[in-house]
Amino acid sequence: MQNEDALRAVGMGDTSYLVKLSSGSSKLADPDAAKALEALRIQAHKKGFELSVCSAYRSFYDQFCIVSGKLDGSRAVLDADEKPVDISKLPLSEKLAAVLRFSALPGCSRHHFGTDFDVYAADRLPCGQKLQLTCREYANGSYFFEFGEFLKENLEAFGFIRPFSGRGFVAAEPWHISYFPKAERMVAVFDYKLAQLKLKQTDAYWADVACEFVERHKTEFFS
Repeated sequence: MQNEDALRAVGMGDTSYLVKLSSGSSKLADPDAAKALEALRIQAHKKGFELSVCSAYRSFYDQFCIVSGKLDGSRAVLDADEKPVDISKLPLSEKLAAVLRFSALPGCSRHHFGTDFDVYAADRLPCGQKLQLTCREYANGSYFFEFGEFLKENLEAFGFIRPFSGRGFVAAEPWHISYFPKAERMVAVFDYKLAQLKLKQTDAYWADVACEFVERHKTEFFS
């Protein structure tokens, strides 16, 4: 029998312990992370920001659909400059690397932990503008810049960090915040062999290449 914490870390364990972020919400999170996020949201409101969540817990299957969609062309893929790129003619290994710049492999996503959130300031998003989740939105002079500064100044006090700063193969994600006390526990029990096994069990045509990618980049997935 697989260790339950290890299964949860790859997005396949029991989710009954997760809670809804708010009444009527479909978004789930670790109870302690949800409590800390609510405290951060209240602080943001005091400072004039409507902190909203566009993504919280994701299962292995949720992440599998995201990556599959990007590989088959039904979802957009961005290059290092955050511009749409056509990956259809690239070798599979290069396709996967392009996708993983902004989307984690199923089984290797911090969103499996229930401790991580993609956040934005709903009141600062211009009318008619679709949320993009790009660094351009947080650049000086752009609509989320001040919100980004708020996050920088306040996250630590509520137990959060921004795990993705652009080191390694993962792009910088200023919108991604992680409740450090619980997330680090999940990282500590994370089993790369289990993640590879679950990838292989999907029978996806890209699973073997993904497993090779996991083997090469073990130290870079969560930071």
